[in-house]
Amino acid sequence: MASGKGGTGKTTIAVNLALHLAKSRKVALFDLDVEEPNDNHFLHSPLVHHQDVNILRPIINESICTHCGLCAELCEFNALAVLPDQVMVFAELCHGCGLCSIACPEKAIEEKPHQLGVIEKSEDTTSNLLFYEGRLRVGDALATPIIRELKKIARKENHDVVILDLPPGSACPVIEALSETDFVVLVTEPTPAGEHDLLIAIDLAKQLKIPFGIVNNRSDVGDNRINDLVFKEAYELLLEIPHDKEILHLYSNGLPLIGTTTKFDHMFSKLWDRIEEAMK
Repeated sequence: MASGKGGTGKTTIAVNLALHLAKSRKVALFDLDVEEPNDNHFLHSPLVHHQDVNILRPIINESICTHCGLCAELCEFNALAVLPDQVMVFAELCHGCGLCSIACPEKAIEEKPHQLGVIEKSEDTTSNLLFYEGRLRVGDALATPIIRELKKIARKENHDVVILDLPPGSACPVIEALSETDFVVLVTEPTPAGEHDLLIAIDLAKQLKIPFGIVNNRSDVGDNRINDLVFKEAYELLLEIPHDKEILHLYSNGLPLIGTTTKFDHMFSKLWDRIEEAMK
């Protein structure tokens, strides 16, 4: 599940589709929005620690460093600055690639692990729904390594369906999350901002050669811009969800839609049928 902007209902759809499918299948749901994971606000699943996520950051041994400048020259993230008598390390810019350590002719760079965040998983192993979330440490800004580790776990999971709830937007964390996926559901809304960011998300899916379909949430609020776009470009419209006070009530109380009334089961059954058809 992806969206060009936040607040379109992506998490609501990811969580409820997972709950619906888990009635008859083994499902794994991964919350890849590691800066602000909120899937579990609706699942209320007890979580246990699964693993720390670390990157290696350079430590300079000034006693043997000749300040040749090669490390700073090679660092494409500008995380190093070499002065005549000192090497400055800007840790927040470091991506932990290790190139500086490898390239240093004096072997004056040592790498030490820095914890970026953690990965947690649902404690209930008897349920058909297995849930993982990543959480970026407060003060850090590098989300992609945590997303990468979550996707490694996802590839190993022996489940019928794996659903990835992506971060909003179209920056590096989204690109990392989207890569090597089979299909992406783009969730939008019929507003100028919704259409603008949907077009960016569509372009990203096309660039990555990932098939996609569109969910138009709150479809009766705003105008017909999303339907017009779908008709003009012959895109796959998977589902239209009307502005529904019952959905708002459940959402505001942190409750999933599945398990309340049969209309929501029918809604997500239809969504899954159309996803499977589009994937063919």
